[in-house]
Amino acid sequence: MNTTEAVAAQNAAIQTALEGVSSLADSYKDISTKNVGKHGLKDVGEVSEARNALVMETWKLLGAVRGPVDALFEHFENMSHTAACRSLLEMGVFDKLPLDGSSITGTELADSLGVDKLLLVRLMRMATVKGPIAEVGPESYAHTPYSQVYIVPALRGLMKLMLDEYWPPMARMSEFLKENDWKNPESETNNPYTFAHQTGGRSMWAHMGQYPDRIQAFNSAMQAQTQAAMPTVAIFPFEAELSKFETQDCTPLVVDVGGGLGHTTLRIKELCGNIKGRVILQDRSAVIDDISEPLLGVEKMKYDFFTAQPVKGALIYYIRRCLHDWSDRDCVRILKVIARAMEPGKSRLLIAEICLPEEKADMEAVLYDMTMMTLNGRERTKSDWMKILDGAEFDLKTVTVHTTAGSNYGVVEAYLK
Repeated sequence: MNTTEAVAAQNAAIQTALEGVSSLADSYKDISTKNVGKHGLKDVGEVSEARNALVMETWKLLGAVRGPVDALFEHFENMSHTAACRSLLEMGVFDKLPLDGSSITGTELADSLGVDKLLLVRLMRMATVKGPIAEVGPESYAHTPYSQVYIVPALRGLMKLMLDEYWPPMARMSEFLKENDWKNPESETNNPYTFAHQTGGRSMWAHMGQYPDRIQAFNSAMQAQTQAAMPTVAIFPFEAELSKFETQDCTPLVVDVGGGLGHTTLRIKELCGNIKGRVILQDRSAVIDDISEPLLGVEKMKYDFFTAQPVKGALIYYIRRCLHDWSDRDCVRILKVIARAMEPGKSRLLIAEICLPEEKADMEAVLYDMTMMTLNGRERTKSDWMKILDGAEFDLKTVTVHTTAGSNYGVVEAYLK
């Protein structure tokens, strides 16, 4: 409403948010400058906390400026912007923009790509109004640091995964949930993903397995996510804990269950220091077969974590960013399989996942939780993990949750009863 009171209230909200942004920007500048070149958990966490606080306050400022009604339209803007960027990625535009900082015209782009110029220009309007591409003149375009990330293979894979696999079920989520009486999705073969993609009773994994290019995009996306969260692997003190045991070269130190392409496993191997023993990477055959990089000091093993664990009595069974894909019931099944391979009093379980706070979760945490909702999975709080561990017959008195400042990731440690 354009009344004196409404305008005064909006201006006051803008001023308050602006002061908050200014203060937090100064804080972020000081903290990020102080930690330049530092990669320790504490240093990275301090920078991350300052950055997240600044982002949240900046959102408040933008919301105050736009007002409630205009903020509603942001949903439509984001939807259109995402559609344009995904189309331009598929069209090949990001690969054709010059990397030397020079510009290219719409005509040159359309001719080199063999596409309709009118279509290209319309898509570019949306991709330049707030980035990632720069419009440097009439129908003239250039790369920016924000558009160049679209040519990084792992990030390109992440973009394709999020938009090709998860966006369709997000768009139809309300329809699915309404048809299923507003119940939390817990079926591997009946969830927003299978509904939107019309998988014919197949799970997401079985459905995607029919399309090698989509599996490749998935593996690339997992690589990008793994690298982004790599510092958090050190949340658990591997070397300090493993050094308490006398080990030999044949001792199974760490079994990385569902460890993907092995980047995290390699980092774990580094964190074990000079401790003797085996570090073993396990994943499905299709994933292990897709590993092209050498994994020095890591054993590769094809394995389905619903089947009997072949490595018995390892000191650590580590499962990272896997259980969030599954329902509570399936998580209990997976952990019971691991439990049967563990040696009481010696083996321990480490679950590395996002640990949701009981209140005021941030955007990263809830984004992942909503993504998991499209399947039959979820992100979990400590109390959620306690229920699952209890169902899998672990000793709740031994449970420790290792966390670090500035990160949603944690490591849930547990022993057998």
